[in-house]
Amino acid sequence: MRVEAAENPKHDPIEGVSLDEARSILRSATPGGGIGLEEVIRTFDCDALRADQILRALAVAGYIEPSDVRGQLLFWTLTPNGNRLALEKKRRRIDPEKVNATVLELINRAKIINSDPDRLQRITLKLFGSALQERDDYGDVDVSITYHRRLLPVEERERIEAALRTRQSDHDRQTVMGQVMGAEQQDTREIRAALKNGLPHLSLMRDDPMELGTPFRWLVDHDINADAPRGVAETIFRPNTPSLFEQTTRELPQVSLMKARYREISPTTKVSVEGLHIGMEDAPRLEEALWSPQVTYEGDLVPNDARNDPCVRFAGFQHLCPIWKEQIGGVLMLKRALEWCDQNKVWLRDLVPMVSISRGNRCNVIRLGVVGQLIYFEVGPTVQKGSLMPINRTRVSKIDLAGAFAVARALSKMYFEARCAKLPACSATIFLPSVELERMPDFPSLARSGNLKEGGFAGLVRAELR
Repeated sequence: MRVEAAENPKHDPIEGVSLDEARSILRSATPGGGIGLEEVIRTFDCDALRADQILRALAVAGYIEPSDVRGQLLFWTLTPNGNRLALEKKRRRIDPEKVNATVLELINRAKIINSDPDRLQRITLKLFGSALQERDDYGDVDVSITYHRRLLPVEERERIEAALRTRQSDHDRQTVMGQVMGAEQQDTREIRAALKNGLPHLSLMRDDPMELGTPFRWLVDHDINADAPRGVAETIFRPNTPSLFEQTTRELPQVSLMKARYREISPTTKVSVEGLHIGMEDAPRLEEALWSPQVTYEGDLVPNDARNDPCVRFAGFQHLCPIWKEQIGGVLMLKRALEWCDQNKVWLRDLVPMVSISRGNRCNVIRLGVVGQLIYFEVGPTVQKGSLMPINRTRVSKIDLAGAFAVARALSKMYFEARCAKLPACSATIFLPSVELERMPDFPSLARSGNLKEGGFAGLVRAELR
């Protein structure tokens, strides 16, 4: 196991996981901040054991904590530190001179805002994070911003609010909050935009460094009662109270991976397909249902009872054929997956080895087989889905699903290798045995050179741009 070097001291290192990898996991959280085995398996293409290790490492480092929701599968929620890491953008490093210039420009802009008679609010700013340290380079400039309502006479407030409302968007005016707090929201948006304009490395946060328990330095202070600037010193304040993360960190459960109670089937056991539907997008969900414990209403963790979902019997099928995990080109991956299907007598071996790619305005599809006998998958930047169930067969095994999943992943890889998303609506048909390449050629390059046509490269049967 490796520990990431302290390349970004603003965020604590995570055992066995880089900060970039952690960020991708945290950003996969469902609405409300929930993360489970499914999200990690989907992000890393790993098994449940590795996913649980990653989740626990994130929890130890203070980025997530066990949810207190009872009566369902165990999941984890983001801590304030986890939210900060998830929302942080990856930027090019900057030198100390750029940091100083950013801070000086920010102070000047804040002074203009705090002297503007047409604002409802005044702001105070605190600098924290790596910008307080002497370093060779920096990732960004972290600044805590606080908005303060001005003490205004009724007539003056109404005048400013009326002017701000004229600059609201039509959508904002139609929302409840836009009607009730629209002027103040517009004021906040304009202030933030004025501060951020042309300063890409400035990271404005609502977090209070005092609550975070992290050192900070005042940049801009303001006396609200007198509506006048207040002087600040170069002093770095170091809170001596526990940080918000330390205050809210909950004890980790001793075990967070438990195999569900259900009737297991062997990899080769055939099961009736009646009432079953399993797509390639379902694999992480089924594995989570198999291995995530149930949280009782008393807060105890017990194995999940998955008998209500017959599909869970197939959980983990994708790991039986690991060819899709190999670092090889999509064409070679598909050929090896089909060889594996032939060796294990999986139904896909009987399909005609013809690959068809169809890109349209609404749906992008890549198929294996001929018309009337297709296994097809929808492909997009954030979605890869399609049925893994056998065609014209009444029974299915885990081995069948494993072969179909490997073929699906190979087809998906071929689609992206061909850079089909860079083309307008198009279609192409390829005869797989004639393709001697390891990976698909670049379709946009073929189109520019006029070679995206029948015979343009070995194996291409038909191509059409629409």
